[in-house]
Amino acid sequence: MKRMYISQLHYGQEDIAELKQASTKVQHIFKKTKDMVSQYFPESLRLKLFEADLDSNAPPGRSSEEMFQKWVKGPSGWKFIDYEFGHSHDQVASDKGWLGRFLQVIIWSHYENILMLHPFLGSEPFFDGEELDVIANYFVPTYMNVEPLMERGKAIKKIQSSIVLYQEHIQAPAVAMEADGHWLEGNWMTGVNLDARGFAGISPYLKISNGERTYMEAQII
Repeated sequence: MKRMYISQLHYGQEDIAELKQASTKVQHIFKKTKDMVSQYFPESLRLKLFEADLDSNAPPGRSSEEMFQKWVKGPSGWKFIDYEFGHSHDQVASDKGWLGRFLQVIIWSHYENILMLHPFLGSEPFFDGEELDVIANYFVPTYMNVEPLMERGKAIKKIQSSIVLYQEHIQAPAVAMEADGHWLEGNWMTGVNLDARGFAGISPYLKISNGERTYMEAQII
């Protein structure tokens, strides 16, 4: 991908409005899915899945409902990639986003099953029509095996974490910009902060090849 040389990370008012609306809907879908998992999964598995997301592990003053979503604006518009617990400003990416990616597998599996089997389902599907639209428009296909992506000829991102997952690769814009007298090169990611009240602002950053993040100020135009 050709690298763009930019002076600032610009966002239009329409970008912020879309991210505000879409991110809260994504947050709702994750909460609904997590509640379902909490209800039906065995207790031993639930504890393992949510051990990093328990109130007792939340830092002082931080709610376990806080979410840091990672978004990319690609050729087909905004796409939600994954999320981490809390409002993240870590300089190095960690494995704390694996729970979100695992829930994405469940969400995408339910989405595909509903589309395929809805005419034969005897009851209301788990996701309603609006939720299905949100998943279709913003979620990225995520699986526990690579075959579905290979069959569709999709670019593949292998996620090596506690569980190996495969996700359609969405290329973030490659940019270079000057900051504090130094040139920075990386991929333009948009972090969206949410808390119990919903949208809590954006935290754009450059993701550098070694996994480090350099957070930048957003310029709203």
